[in-house]
Amino acid sequence: MKKDMRFLAVVVLLLISFSSYNASGQQVQKGDFLLSPFLGLGYYYAGSGLAATIGVNGEYAFTDEISGGGYLAYTRWSHDYGNGYDYNYNFIDFGVRASYHFAKLLRVSNKKFDPYAGAFLGYVASSNNYDGPGNSFDNDYGSDVRPGIYAGARYFFQPNIGVFGEVSIGLTPISGGVTFRF
Repeated sequence: MKKDMRFLAVVVLLLISFSSYNASGQQVQKGDFLLSPFLGLGYYYAGSGLAATIGVNGEYAFTDEISGGGYLAYTRWSHDYGNGYDYNYNFIDFGVRASYHFAKLLRVSNKKFDPYAGAFLGYVASSNNYDGPGNSFDNDYGSDVRPGIYAGARYFFQPNIGVFGEVSIGLTPISGGVTFRF
């Protein structure tokens, strides 16, 4: 966990270093609604094997710096244990998230760039499919409440359309997608 926290701290510092300190600018403004479908690689529970996540975040900007909303994500993790043993895990995550947008604080001069970080609290439901000889074992993961943190940045190449990337602890380690601003 300490290693994850150090990695997240490095990412936040990189986001800060990519911003300019010349003049204030804020892409996200009070009243904006951001809808962000995303794809993620890796998964909080997944060890080895391939895990892919598809999901959507929706956030409302309560102020120029604070937004909040929800998320919904589906992850499939496949693992081949060899000798004909193959497991596929399915995870459905949903919950709430809140973000702090750093552009004003950091005096970002590029109004298209929106660095942010935040936390989420959600619920995960899981199931597994077994393909192999003999009986399958029970679902190791069950369902549970899950907290997490994330850091990311958006770049709006059009007034209401942009791209974003995030790193997180608690869902998918790396994700990215498109943001639509309403």
